[in-house]
Amino acid sequence: MHKFYTSSYDASIYLQQPDQNTGRDEILEVGKLYYGSSMDINRTLIKFDVNNIETENGWKAFLNLKSANSSEIPLEYTIYANAVSQSWTMGTGTKFDNITSDGVSWYYKNGTDKWMDYNVTPDSYVSGSDTGSLSNGGGGTWYTASMSSQSFSNEPDDVRMDVTNIVKLWLSGSLPNNGFIIHHHTSASIDSNDYGVLKFFSKETNTIYEPKLEIVYDDYSFTTGSLQPVVGSLYDGDYKVIVNNLKNQYFKNTKVRVRVKGRESYPSKSFGTTFSYEQIKSLPAGSTYYQLEDYITGEIIFPFGEYTKVSCDSTSNYFDMDLNSLSAGRVYKLKLKIEEDNISTIIDEKMVFEIIE
Repeated sequence: MHKFYTSSYDASIYLQQPDQNTGRDEILEVGKLYYGSSMDINRTLIKFDVNNIETENGWKAFLNLKSANSSEIPLEYTIYANAVSQSWTMGTGTKFDNITSDGVSWYYKNGTDKWMDYNVTPDSYVSGSDTGSLSNGGGGTWYTASMSSQSFSNEPDDVRMDVTNIVKLWLSGSLPNNGFIIHHHTSASIDSNDYGVLKFFSKETNTIYEPKLEIVYDDYSFTTGSLQPVVGSLYDGDYKVIVNNLKNQYFKNTKVRVRVKGRESYPSKSFGTTFSYEQIKSLPAGSTYYQLEDYITGEIIFPFGEYTKVSCDSTSNYFDMDLNSLSAGRVYKLKLKIEEDNISTIIDEKMVFEIIE
């Protein structure tokens, strides 16, 4: 099961614009660039409301950021997310058009109070100067022990970072939820390397790519009852897979159960009260998956994997989807995958639906 929660607040902070707020900018930036002998460092703060997060046993949390035309980034690099140790205000400024200082910036956490005005306890979190912010008391403060990271090696720069440990600390009350700060390692602030600028869509974007906190857990269950398994293989055409209860439209903020049915392609003739072609069979246990994509962009929302296994009960195979985080007014597409004898067969039969308000 996959659930997504959109960000509540976000903003980028810049060493070279130390008191400028960018809370309403459509782009978030993380990077380090040299302009001649002048260095600029960019960090991003993102906060999610975790009060309404639903979890199950074995759940994990991932921070999702969608790339927006990053520039001059190296082939290999790592970015980090830490739990912010002080509260901050998003503000209403942008980087170029609406210049304000009414919210978080490199120097200030709320437009008035400086990050370093906080009574620092070094063993608990890192101060601005300790994080390589050039001893100017800026750049945010964060808990050092509460850190996640993601490394990249000549690959797309979309972020899907495991932040389970940080979110668990928030949910347990062990740490206050002041959000994440996304940054390069603290050594990047003092070395001579150029890291380029990673650019991501913010919550202010007019696209479907705003920052999301993804919660996943395994809801797989397989109890066939009196159902018999399919015989043969899908890739040899011995049986067919049918989805017959998918609606054309679903309301946002609903949960749906999609029924997946297997039946033999050429059932043996027999006498009885049930038409042979209507006899439901169970699909291979633990080897059947679903995937959800945006129909227009092709973006994968729920990928094939351990959290999208197709379950089974005494009626048929099935899977549940939480549509809460899907954008209204968009069309989505389902695919199925069945793995047999190390062969994967994808079922792509225009299984589409629209989310409406």
